[in-house]
Amino acid sequence: MVHPDDYITGHILNLPALLKPYNKPKKRELYDWLVSKVDSYLKYGKADTILLLGIRGVGKTTLLAQLYFDAISKTNPNHVLYLPLDRLQAFGLNLLDVVEAYKRMIKPEKAVILLDEVQYEDNWDLKLKLLHDEKRFLIVVTGSSAIKLRESPDLARRALHKELFPMTFREYYRLKIGESLPGLMWEILNLEEIEIPLLREEIVEYVKVGSMPLSLEMEEWEVYERLITMLDRVVYRDLREAHEFDAETLDKAFSLLYLMANPKGERFSYEKLSKTLGLAKGTVIKLVDALEKAGLVQKIPTHGSLSKNIRKNPKIKFLAVPIKSALLYKAGININKEEVFASLLEDVVAFYLYLIAKVKMGKLSYEPSKGSADFVLEVGGGKVVVEVGLGKEKKGQVERTMERVGAEKGIVIGRRYKVDERVAFYPWQVFVAGF
Repeated sequence: MVHPDDYITGHILNLPALLKPYNKPKKRELYDWLVSKVDSYLKYGKADTILLLGIRGVGKTTLLAQLYFDAISKTNPNHVLYLPLDRLQAFGLNLLDVVEAYKRMIKPEKAVILLDEVQYEDNWDLKLKLLHDEKRFLIVVTGSSAIKLRESPDLARRALHKELFPMTFREYYRLKIGESLPGLMWEILNLEEIEIPLLREEIVEYVKVGSMPLSLEMEEWEVYERLITMLDRVVYRDLREAHEFDAETLDKAFSLLYLMANPKGERFSYEKLSKTLGLAKGTVIKLVDALEKAGLVQKIPTHGSLSKNIRKNPKIKFLAVPIKSALLYKAGININKEEVFASLLEDVVAFYLYLIAKVKMGKLSYEPSKGSADFVLEVGGGKVVVEVGLGKEKKGQVERTMERVGAEKGIVIGRRYKVDERVAFYPWQVFVAGF
């Protein structure tokens, strides 16, 4: 077994070489916020712990590497410590022992400690609580098992939680092409006349694979293969860590994902999923809940009272739409077929509305009556009904839903452009490019 002192001695020397492959020149929008936290700590010394949540493959290790190289340019390089917890586990080392060895040997007055893949450490939440309560260092923590990071009671009140989501088109385009696009989302939600921007060919690629950073460096099929491998780790490691699912249930979790990825998958109820998978309804509900906490999907509740929400099945949409594309690809389904692409587009719209609801402290739901539109977005005290209408661009569904839920505005996302006082039609490319 490696002694913590020996590990720290060699690890600090090797850190630049270890992290160099991850130090990508292109930076996610969250990078600037993290740098500001490091700068504030180095200037004022206010210690804090930041939990960086996000699904596997969304770019958390890259962010830590970029943060490391920025920090060592501003302070003594030995005062910035990056620890990959999977490597500590491989060497049989304990996080607290390694940090104590670091403090004893380096004696930093201030230190930026970057902990990656923290779920590999036993009792990691308790150990982070102890480090946090010392109030000495700035600690940035990532973990691919977002489930346990979200559920830790020891850190819920202490640490600052920040989520790294898949990319919107504007972030994807900035990183891919190097150009910034104007934001149009708030104008669209307000049913304003807009100048139709150049409809860029990258939008089709974005809908299929572009929200995951892998798409910036790989061919489409390579992204799919990587994401399927990543899903294997999410199902057989992350879900197992968070819930006591047996091996047979975890095998069924993959079948569940394929069912939900099917273009008609949202029509499945918990009862139908239970019958199809041969699992108890309660187990299916727990699996969907675990997949949501892992950041793979979102459950969109029915519009209305809590009792109504409990009685009705939620809509289930993929937050990282490329994962849905990868599942369809692996199942041999033609992703470029119009009805399949339309299904992916609907998930992209749901992802955007999810982000808007979080930013504006709003709510996303759907009206379950027959013939209703796809989504109801509640923000700023008002309601906007949204229908994704490739091939069915009529406003009847939107108007019926507006009447049922008391909404003031409606949007149809399809191929047309027409703005009226209460219902507006916007080309899907404009909607996707606007956020």
